[in-house]
Amino acid sequence: MGPFTLAPTAERSQSALARFWSLDVGVAVLVVVIGAISRPTLSLATVPHALDTAVGIGCVAALVFRRVLPRLALTVIAALLLIHLTARMELGAFVAAISAIAAYSTQTQLSPPWRWLFLAAVYVGSVAAIMTAPIPSPAVGLRERLIVTGVALALLTLAVMTGVVRRQRRTRYTFALERAKMLETQQSTERRLDLVEERTRIAREMHDILGHSLNAIAAQAEGVRYVLRSDTGRADQALADIGNLCRRAVDDVRGLIDVLTTEESEASTSPAPSLGDVPELISSLHYTRAAIRLRVVGEPEAVPEYLGLAAYRIVQESLTNALKHADGAPITVSVTIEEHRLELSILNMLPPAASAQSMSQDGHGINGMCERVRAVGGSVEVGPDTTTGGWRVHAVLPWGRS
Repeated sequence: MGPFTLAPTAERSQSALARFWSLDVGVAVLVVVIGAISRPTLSLATVPHALDTAVGIGCVAALVFRRVLPRLALTVIAALLLIHLTARMELGAFVAAISAIAAYSTQTQLSPPWRWLFLAAVYVGSVAAIMTAPIPSPAVGLRERLIVTGVALALLTLAVMTGVVRRQRRTRYTFALERAKMLETQQSTERRLDLVEERTRIAREMHDILGHSLNAIAAQAEGVRYVLRSDTGRADQALADIGNLCRRAVDDVRGLIDVLTTEESEASTSPAPSLGDVPELISSLHYTRAAIRLRVVGEPEAVPEYLGLAAYRIVQESLTNALKHADGAPITVSVTIEEHRLELSILNMLPPAASAQSMSQDGHGINGMCERVRAVGGSVEVGPDTTTGGWRVHAVLPWGRS
């Protein structure tokens, strides 16, 4: 798995849900403990105390469900605290704790506009409760109530800011998970695309190797028929060339299979052919009925390796098509190496039995040739030559010398 592999979503959700339930139950128990040890204490001694206790228990129960049903839970808390305010009950740490948790929950569990509506209700309700709550001591006047109101608002604001920070951290965490999942999907897609591209490249190489080798073998075999009786020495040499072609094709195919079945660092493949191997390619076809002429202008050694491989495959595919569709027709291969480009021209004269249509039907080879040219940023023209009437492949491959 990649570095961004995530745990299964179902397991993650179940674990988080169980943790949140435990946390909310723990918060509810803590609030009950605060109510039990603070003044006024939770009791059933009188009707006001029983009503106060019922309001507290209802608020605590609503706190447990504040994540699952946040709006309903906060509405219940608001209604119960309104009853508490209307009954002019004594305020204490128990009500303050519930109000602080409610203010915190508005920022972590709600989205706008509900977040701000419930938060405003908490602030307004807290101020109204402090300003109207009965206080036994006559020494407590408006000044003291305003001071208590300021302290309460400061504590509520602290709870709100804590909720904002918690929401932002959770948002960043969720964004990080989504980004990690997106990166994992992107990596998986890139791996699949790389695999498809590699398979396409290997298929193209296989087509070039086998197509050329088999057509060359067939052309060599046809040539042997003409010299078998008149010149046994040339026939023996032609048969030896056929054997060499077969062994070379087998080695090339085995190298491609090694790339597929072994690690890249362990695969032992022969060096890729280059532009300098074109003369050897043509010499391996000298026993065919086709007369092949090669003209090279420039230094093949100066051509970059990737460009040399593309040029070699283009010449190889062009010769294969010529031997397949126009066996016996003379072929001219021209290679011109200039300062910023490599120009290839392969021209063969069609014999009377061949036609341009039969040449153009070799779709896979021509398509593969065009893909090679596009891969290096070049251009290619394949079709009948208007000057000679033959079949011409003309490719221009750009490059630059350092």
